[in-house]
Amino acid sequence: MRPTRFTPWLQQRLAESGSVTQVRTPTEAGRQASPKRGPYGLLSTLRNGGVVELGITAESAPGDQYDLPENMVEGEPMTPPPTPEIDGAKVRTGDVEAFIAAVIATSSEVAHIDRYSEAESPGAIPYGLRIRTHSGRNSA
Repeated sequence: MRPTRFTPWLQQRLAESGSVTQVRTPTEAGRQASPKRGPYGLLSTLRNGGVVELGITAESAPGDQYDLPENMVEGEPMTPPPTPEIDGAKVRTGDVEAFIAAVIATSSEVAHIDRYSEAESPGAIPYGLRIRTHSGRNSA
């Protein structure tokens, strides 16, 4: 799933989840584009008023050419992980990560999700998701 399609798809899924009150792109939120942040992302407002900023990046599927229409590949949806509540006065970052993984996991295009917080060797970014689709594309 290319980021141009993934961003509005995730925006809709989060909005329909009932656990966030608002989901906007940075442009919709009145932010100017920033080369540091990249062109794709979402600002999700939780019911407690906290705002979670999601950056979205992608790795092309093997042989994918952005000047051609996207080849959507569906397969068996993965078993959704548990969905934590993200409603309290304080919400743990790991719970937000797990919540977003659970929202994404229901797609028939998603083959596997790795949570950064569960990695054996954590990198510089402690929370996030690597999403592998059936087309072979990776998104984070």
